[in-house]
Amino acid sequence: MQRRLALIAVAGLAAVATAVPVAPAAAAGGDVTVMTRNVYLGADIIGLALAPSPEAFQAAASKILDTVDRTNFPVRATGLAKEIKATRPDLIGLQEAARWTTGPLNDPRFASTVRYDFVELLLKALRRQGVTYSVVVSQDEFNFEGPTLTQDVRLTMRDVILKRKGSKVKLGATSKGRYTDVFTVPTEVGPAESSRGWVAVDAKVGGRPFRFVSTHLEAYGDGLRAAQARELISTGPLGVATKPSILLGDFNSDPSDSGAAGDAIRALSGAGFADTFGSKHKTTFGQNEDLTSLKPLSSDFIDHVLYRPAARFTVRRSTVVGTKRFRKAAPLWTSDHFGVVATIRVR
Repeated sequence: MQRRLALIAVAGLAAVATAVPVAPAAAAGGDVTVMTRNVYLGADIIGLALAPSPEAFQAAASKILDTVDRTNFPVRATGLAKEIKATRPDLIGLQEAARWTTGPLNDPRFASTVRYDFVELLLKALRRQGVTYSVVVSQDEFNFEGPTLTQDVRLTMRDVILKRKGSKVKLGATSKGRYTDVFTVPTEVGPAESSRGWVAVDAKVGGRPFRFVSTHLEAYGDGLRAAQARELISTGPLGVATKPSILLGDFNSDPSDSGAAGDAIRALSGAGFADTFGSKHKTTFGQNEDLTSLKPLSSDFIDHVLYRPAARFTVRRSTVVGTKRFRKAAPLWTSDHFGVVATIRVR
């Protein structure tokens, strides 16, 4: 009798176990939040190319350095850090992450006294906000020195990827490169070479791999910009079309522009990249040099977060940040660009 009861009990438990649905295993993959942010070098430097004499160059360079002081990146860094804290991106692609250094006038040595290091200032501002980011990969690109009226000054432009401490995203190998097509401008103190490039890191979230790439395409020269975009997707880090990739940055190319200025973004979309905003037009650029305009002066959509192939990603949300004045005194804006933040499911 005891044996029969035991068999009945076992059979009953088996029936219950069969009746209760078994929860499916958690799907691999997960969400990653990314940001592209052109933090603005602090002044418009194209005036150096227009200076008709060495003396005029020095005067123009002095004016540029004065503008950099007035656009005050240490103050802007606090505003940028608040944007980042509010959106908590796992990975950030920075463009125009400038380093300004100075030295004695007409000194043959490189100017080496740091006046502003935008990356270090931003990282410190983030720590003050209670969030910690670290540099994953950085690359020097435009690197040019010239005399002001009182001292030599050097501008080094960088593309940088940052990662948030505590992020669930796991990182692997990094890479970086410069484009072969370069815009060179003659000046009274020698040619200024506008070197541009990209930075990248292989990443995983929830066990699913993807490549994260940030770039800043040429602002001057539609043909150069389009050639750089084509290089990025041919011999660059995005040469394998089937590899899941997130590409972001300042492309200086608006998809609504039917002329040559839109060729770069069309080259990328033609290679299979989709925008996190779909076909919607957003304004991501348009402040004046001093960051004192009360509203954007243009409606350009040139900062993008793209992904490929579509079957491997789902856009959870995408938004533009930095669209409100962050203080009442100049500088009013954190940058002359707005940022784009997107949360994407990697599948």
